[in-house]
Parts: sequence; C-alpha cells; structure tokens
Amino acid sequence: SGDEDYRMILPALPSGESMKNAVVLHGDIACRPYRIEDFRQPLDEAGVLGEVAKIGAFQMSHVWLLDLKTYAAKQKLLAGRLAVKGRKCVVVDPYRQEIRIKLHWVSFGVTNDTIQRAFYDYGEVKEVAYEKWKVPGFDGAESTTRTVRLVLREGVSLERLPHQLRLGGGMVLVVVPGRAPVCLRCRRTGHIRRECRAPWCSECRAVGHERADCVRTYARAAGRGAGDDNTDHLMDEEEAEKVAAPMEPTTERAKKDGAPGTVPAVVSASPPAGPS
Repeated sequence: SGDEDYRMILPALPSGESMKNAVVLHGDIACRPYRIEDFRQPLDEAGVLGEVAKIGAFQMSHVWLLDLKTYAAKQKLLAGRLAVKGRKCVVVDPYRQEIRIKLHWVSFGVTNDTIQRAFYDYGEVKEVAYEKWKVPGFDGAESTTRTVRLVLREGVSLERLPHQLRLGGGMVLVVVPGRAPVCLRCRRTGHIRRECRAPWCSECRAVGHERADCVRTYARAAGRGAGDDNTDHLMDEEEAEKVAAPMEPTTERAKKDGAPGTVPAVVSASPPAGPS
C-alpha cells in the first residue's frame, strides 16, 4: 500500500464556527496533482457525495477543503476510511476542539502537573497518560512517551503549539497529529531533517547560508554552544514515533502464514494511578 511512506504536509488551517461541518482532505503527496474528479467516487463510496455543499483545493494541490450539508455527514466521513487515486487520504477535522498530543523524551522525574502547566496557555489539559510497553521482558514498564488530551483555547491553532518544550531540565519533542513537522536542522516546518536542503556554513557552523555568504558576528558565534553540534543526533518526529513503537520478532501468526518479517509491538497509554 505504501502507507509507510505517507507524509503529512499541511498549511495553517482555518478554524472556528464556520468549520463546524467542514473537513480537510489530505491526499498522498506522491499522487499530486489532484482534481475535483478524483474525489467523486471516494466520496460516493463513503456515502456523502450527495451531502457535499462546498469543495475546493486549499493552498496545496493535495489539500482540499470540504464543507458538508450536515454535521452527521461530517461524522460519517471522519469515522470511515478514505482512499483517493488508490492511496490513503487522511480526513482532518479543523473544528475539533480536543486533540491528542504525544510527548517524547519525557524524563521520569517530570510530573503530570508540570506538563499540565506547560500547556496552560494553549488550552485545558483533560488528561496526561503514561505510555507503557507491551513487549516481552518489559511488559508494563513506563516509557519516556506520554500522551496529552488537550482542549484548545479559542483562537489557538495546531500551528501555535510548540514543537519542543523544556521540561525537567531536558528538551521534549511535541508531536501533534495533522500538523506539519519541524526540521531539527534548519528549524523550518514542512519537512524533517533527512529531507532538509538548507545550506551549511563551514565558517560559523550555522545552517541557512554558505561560507561565501557568511557574516560572522560575535552574537552569532556566542549563540552557538558546543551542544549545538549534537542536534544532528536528535531524533525527529518520524524517528521518535518509530522508536516508541519498536518492531518485535515475527509472531506465531506470521510464521503460520509463512511470511517472515516483523510486527509492531504495542505501547499502551494509561493514566496515572494517582495525582502526580
């Protein structure tokens, strides 16, 4: 199916009351460009073609804004699966008030109250849950990943949420479904480090310009500490998600099918037993 290569690239999305019956259709970027005809059969099979009130491309050819006649039709579309041009099409709800965020690299001493306070400016934290491994030998052990259920404040978009937070003296990676990732190399959004094409300066070791264009200043030199060279070893969103759900040896089911390979181990999210 090629879903493992699927990449989410979204512009800043509209929000508010006008999006109550609307969804965003995010097609596979490998299948660009998209045309209105590409959505006719998928929406018909989803049972909502007759409920379409407005539809059109939104800033990017693989991102389409769809407004439905009823809220029920919107929920029907969100509850199902959609394939456009034979590939997965993600249905995003721009109106949704509650989102589920993943925090990677959370040190064990960071309390849930600390996390709740860190997101206070962005919305109301409904729950902070520890993720626990379900892997032989580590079953039930808490990981360095936590999930946060957050109800966004009015006017706060997904793009306003931080990509990284400093908690407990360390940096935490914030992964928000439906939001474009940030490059840990050039700090721009829309791609990850291995896709980065920004130039690198061998003079000041900064990203964004080449040596011939370097204007080395004291502020720039002082602003780059020795620890900056370690950023190349930091995991980006894609790597962090894979590490949080490692691959286990082939299961009996796979052996029975005669297909060698791996299956993902399960990581469960569970709320804390008591107050942090």
